[in-house]
Amino acid sequence: MKKIGTLTYHGSHNYGSVLQAYALAKQLELMGNDVKILNLRPQAQKQMYALKRPSGNMIHKAFDVMMQGKRQKRFNEFERFINHVLPVTDTEYTETEQLKAIQNEYDAFVCGSDQIWNPVCPDFEPAYYLQFLDKDNSAKRIAYAPSFGKHEFDEKTTKQINTWAKDFDSISVRELKGKTVLHEIAEEKISVVCDPVVLLEKNHWDDFAVQPDIKEPYMLVYFLENNHGRKDFVDTLAKMLGLKVVVLTEYLRDMTKPYIKKYDASPEEFVGLFKNASFVYTNSFHGTAFASIFGKPFITVIAPDQQNAQNNNDSRKIDYLTKIGLESRLVQNELPSKEELLQCDFSLASRQIKTFQEASLQYLMHALQ
Repeated sequence: MKKIGTLTYHGSHNYGSVLQAYALAKQLELMGNDVKILNLRPQAQKQMYALKRPSGNMIHKAFDVMMQGKRQKRFNEFERFINHVLPVTDTEYTETEQLKAIQNEYDAFVCGSDQIWNPVCPDFEPAYYLQFLDKDNSAKRIAYAPSFGKHEFDEKTTKQINTWAKDFDSISVRELKGKTVLHEIAEEKISVVCDPVVLLEKNHWDDFAVQPDIKEPYMLVYFLENNHGRKDFVDTLAKMLGLKVVVLTEYLRDMTKPYIKKYDASPEEFVGLFKNASFVYTNSFHGTAFASIFGKPFITVIAPDQQNAQNNNDSRKIDYLTKIGLESRLVQNELPSKEELLQCDFSLASRQIKTFQEASLQYLMHALQ
C-alpha cells in the first residue's frame, strides 16, 4: 500500500471539479492505496465562489435576492461534499509554500485532473506542478490528466510550464492539444488518458447518485457560462421531444419559464439527474461525460466557428467524443431531426469507453510502480 497525495481543484464549487477529484481519489483507493487530497484552497479560489457577489442593475439585484436561498443551500452542499465526502487532509492550506512541511509524508503525488496546469487561472498555484518538493525528494511525481484549458500561451509561460513538467516521473494529459504545450518533452513520453469521472466504473456512479424527486420524463439542461455553444435550443428541443425541462444553472432569462429549476443540487443529486434523464443538452465536458457514462441520448453544443472563437475550450469535448465514436453528437448551428436526436447508439461507445478506461488505468498502475 502506498500513501498518495493528490492535488487538484477539489475546492471549486463546480460539479465537474469536485466529482473528478472524488473519482481519482476513489480509483486510487480501489487500487489499494491510502489516499489524501492535499487540502489546498487558495484565497483567490474561495473568493471566486463566495456567496456575496457584486450586483448590477435593479433587475439583477432582485434576481440575486430571489436566488439567495438556493445559492446558500448549494454553497452548503459543496462545502459538505468537499470537507466530509472527499478524503481531504485535516489541515487546509492556502499557498504552495505551506505544503513543504508535509512533502516527506507521501510515497507519491498525483496531480490532476482539471485545468490545474493552466498558470493563468486566477486560483492557480505552483503546487499543482509540485513546486513544494525538494529536488532530492524521492516521492513519485505523477500527472494524471491535467488540462491546460487552452493550447496557446505566451513564450514565457510556455517555457515555465515545460520547466516545471520536466520534473515529473510520469506525464499524462486529458486533451491531445496538451501535448503541443509540452513541446520540450518527447511526445512518446506523454500519454493521453480519460478524465477521472470516466476512469471510475459506472457501477460506482450508480451507487453514488441520488434519485431525483421528478416523476415525469425530462430533458436535463446543463450549461457553463464561460463555454461556447448555442443555449437557445431549450424550448425547441423540449417541444420536439415532448419532455419537461430541468435546468441546473441559474439564468435570469429562465425565471419566467416553466422549467424545473435544480439550482441547489448537491454533487450526488447532480449525478442522479444525469442518470435518470431522458435526454441531455449541454455545453459542458463533464455534462458530456456523464451523459455517455449513463448511455443517455444527448447533444453537446460547441462554437460554430472553431477557428476564430475566443478562449475556445471545446477541444476536450471534441477529443473525448471522437475517441469514443460519438462525434456525431456535437452540434454547432443546426439541430438534428427528432429521430437523430433520440437514436444515439452506445454499442460502439461503450466498448471504446471501456478500452479508454483500461489504457488509462494501465498508465496509472505503471506510474505508481
